[in-house]
Amino acid sequence: MDKNIGILQEVLDLLEDEKRKLYDLVDQNDFRIKEINSYLEDITKKEEDDFKVFSPRNVQNTYREQIEADTSEKKKYEEENVEYNKKIEYLKILIDKVNIVIESLQIEKGSEKQQVADSKNETGTIRSLVNESDDEKEHIAHQILNCVSFIIPDAQRAKIELTALAKKISEH
Repeated sequence: MDKNIGILQEVLDLLEDEKRKLYDLVDQNDFRIKEINSYLEDITKKEEDDFKVFSPRNVQNTYREQIEADTSEKKKYEEENVEYNKKIEYLKILIDKVNIVIESLQIEKGSEKQQVADSKNETGTIRSLVNESDDEKEHIAHQILNCVSFIIPDAQRAKIELTALAKKISEH
């Protein structure tokens, strides 16, 4: 039982690390977007009085290529952030589900200890029940680890697998 909880805790740590990495990427993109916005704002305010008087051109025409490049780069970062935020939300859901499984295992662990203490006369049957439930819990932990490997490459499959696991756990 402790082994399963330990495995699930490792999975939880991996999910939390992945979530932190995605948050860092979002922060980096947000910082770059702010830099681009600041630069674009500076370009539009850059027009000096002499430039207005002696040049019939608009500042935006002079820096058109740079403005377009920065605008497309900004759009790329914004689109990446949307994807990262979707992944973060998905990871939060997975983290919540793993936490639920860990809590239920800890509760079962406590109740199993109580059952063993209460029924010393039936040790043979209790041992077989505990062994069966340990095997099932190991199987569930293994399934969760497999789902973690699907998160990034195939999020839909991971979602389906974890939903099936949640139903299986709720039936018991």
